[in-house]
Amino acid sequence: MNNKFDNRDSYSRWARRTILVLMSITSGNAKKWEIELATLKSNNLRLTAALQESTANVDEWKRQLHQYREEVARARQYAGKGGDANEVEQMRQRIAQLEAELAQKNEELAQTMKSKKSEQDAEAKMAHSQLELALAAKDGQRQVVQELNNRLSRQIEELSTIHREINTALQT
Repeated sequence: MNNKFDNRDSYSRWARRTILVLMSITSGNAKKWEIELATLKSNNLRLTAALQESTANVDEWKRQLHQYREEVARARQYAGKGGDANEVEQMRQRIAQLEAELAQKNEELAQTMKSKKSEQDAEAKMAHSQLELALAAKDGQRQVVQELNNRLSRQIEELSTIHREINTALQT
């Protein structure tokens, strides 16, 4: 038996208080994990919304590209009919301008998608590592509480045995 305790009863009280403190700490950690999970879910929703917005932009750019291509086709058809040289040159310039805009928008889209993907990957890795740490801490605390519970159980059983022996001695 541990020398710092006067008797088994005070040890049992100490063990119970210790278990209650550990359970309180575990409960506090669980609340922190729930808050962290809620934050990660919120961030995920925000990133999903941004990705949907980017997708909408892609759809708009595709629509514009289709319009530009139709305009280019009309310009080529017009140029093929021998239109005014000045008008043909203007159409060529407009086509070049539209193609440059399209290339720029494609580059913007690629950068946006890459950035969003990187952010999501980083947040997912961080969330995963935090979850692993939280689970490891929870397991460690569970083992401590289990060990204390086992010790308390043994002490109670010893006290029960002593109690039976005293009753037997008193009855004889």
